[in-house]
Amino acid sequence: PADKAFYEAGTAAKAVGWQNMAFIFLNRFLDLTDAIEEGSLDALDHSDFQNTDIPFEVPLPAKPHISEDQREEIRDWVLTVSMDQRLEQVLPQDERDTYEASLVAASTGVHSLPCLITGYPVLRNKVEFKCPGKEANKESWNKFLMAVKMSHSPPCQDVLKFISQWCGGLPSTSFSFQ
Repeated sequence: PADKAFYEAGTAAKAVGWQNMAFIFLNRFLDLTDAIEEGSLDALDHSDFQNTDIPFEVPLPAKPHISEDQREEIRDWVLTVSMDQRLEQVLPQDERDTYEASLVAASTGVHSLPCLITGYPVLRNKVEFKCPGKEANKESWNKFLMAVKMSHSPPCQDVLKFISQWCGGLPSTSFSFQ
């Protein structure tokens, strides 16, 4: 459900310190929970999502994803953050003048492939895999490979094995500092 998606995106952004994204997503979460109670999306303001590929019209679930107490905690946080003059209450944009995680450029409609590590669009400096349509941003791929090598973590090794199987093998240029 849409409220769950915005709640999870907002809490994840908050957890890594991306306050502006957390604010936008959690504020949208609150707007959606209000819309669920009203049974209509008509009162939603879409201005925060103008240069994104995030849909305006979404199906409303029958009831909110989280409890009223949790919702009030989010509401208090959003209200507190909204008072902070230093916080830029916009989503970060890239050179396309589009929200940096959007796969579709707002002004041109050009679609980009998602990075198989981050989900962000692959715009330049890409690593291509054998299967068509599978790419990664080089910087993200290199960070992932370094994490796998340094951690010696079996779950990370499993992810690398999955990527290899899913993408028809790993790229020949395994690691690059460029």
